[in-house]
Amino acid sequence: MTYTGRTLGIGLMKGKPFTFYLLCSRSFPERRAVVRENAVYIENLTKTDNPYVSYPVVRLLDDYAVVTNGLQTDFIAQALEWESPKKALVHVLDALDYERDNYSTPRIAGIIGTGGKGWLGFAGRDEFWVKTLELKDGKAFITATYNLNFAELDFPAFSTAEELARNAMGLPFENKVLTVGVVGEKKGWGLAVSP
Repeated sequence: MTYTGRTLGIGLMKGKPFTFYLLCSRSFPERRAVVRENAVYIENLTKTDNPYVSYPVVRLLDDYAVVTNGLQTDFIAQALEWESPKKALVHVLDALDYERDNYSTPRIAGIIGTGGKGWLGFAGRDEFWVKTLELKDGKAFITATYNLNFAELDFPAFSTAEELARNAMGLPFENKVLTVGVVGEKKGWGLAVSP
């Protein structure tokens, strides 16, 4: 199995856009996901002065869902009020760049829209990219902070956000802590966390 750290994916299942966030962690496994209205936050439960282990992870808007591994979540959501998803990712990830921790952890970000398109972005110490992707049914495009830059995979079928979160938890990566799943519904977004 591979250690990917923070992993996020975007895709399409039975015509519904989806995104997930899988938190894998060696250093800070004591964390939880807390849902507050249209947002989800990762909260660290151990004492530390590390500023990167608690952050907003999901922000749900009318037309978009934003998922990232850091404080860029809220900045991207704000930028979507006046610019395209691609430009929002480029501008915010370029401005914040990678995290200044011991591992130079990349910032990753994903956006899904209600219209079948998705966007992924990656800001590492030595690499930067933003991709516009045509979502494919039954597939997920994923990126991660470590050992998995970009990949497309067959994703197990699901019908609800709860099933999506469980399926993401079943991915073959090491040190899994929790997942967050978001599925586009006819009205709004379905949202679930696991465990």
